Amino acid sequence: MMEGNKLEINQKVNEKLEKLLEIAEAKKHHMQRILELTQKQSEVLSAEQVDQLLEYIEDKQEHIDAIKALDEEFSSIFEEIKEEVRSDGFKNDNPEGYDLYAGLRASVSEIKDTVEAIYNLETENQNRLREVMRNVKASISSINRGKRGYNAYKQRVPQADGVFIDQRK
Repeated sequence: MMEGNKLEINQKVNEKLEKLLEIAEAKKHHMQRILELTQKQSEVLSAEQVDQLLEYIEDKQEHIDAIKALDEEFSSIFEEIKEEVRSDGFKNDNPEGYDLYAGLRASVSEIKDTVEAIYNLETENQNRLREVMRNVKASISSINRGKRGYNAYKQRVPQADGVFIDQRK
């Protein structure tokens, strides 16, 4: 009786681990897309084509929202089995589940590596964006100076000819 109960628990844990692996793979896919979009943002910033930047930001936000939903689902499932997979006898009691858990940990590690790459690239992009913004501000300032000079040069001069004032009463 005890052995059958243990087998049933192991089967449920394994099913949940498989589901967690599916979620992790989906998250990995979204993270790869975010990395690709971040690389495209980097290229756009290098070419100073800032108008394309907003489109990439919107695309990234869609992936971020999907990841948030996956994380919530992942957390709720993992909460149900964390005691089981972290127990001392898990490796011996459920070798198939242990292999799934090891695969899950490897997948999570790959996701962390991707997140780190995205973070580093985002930091570079922010620095590039600051530089682009400085250049734009300098250009605007230069345009404004030129505009003031032009306006001063083209200013309408009050009537320069003589003016006749009739003072007779």
